[in-house]
Amino acid sequence: MKTLNLVFRTSGKSTMTVTLTNPKDSLTREEVNAAAAKLIPILITRSGAEVTELEKVTISTTTTEELA
Repeated sequence: MKTLNLVFRTSGKSTMTVTLTNPKDSLTREEVNAAAAKLIPILITRSGAEVTELEKVTISTTTTEELA
């Protein structure tokens, strides 16, 4: 499985991570930046801190193997 991990910085000096499964293969950082810019104004942490900026973007890939 592949996941896209968006790490945002918050006004509370912490981070918030949003994880999305199965991102498209041809995804670019510019596309992620544009989408993240739309999310920032509506995201808020459980403690009430506002999200201020996208800090880091990673893609994680895992494989699952069934044991016989």
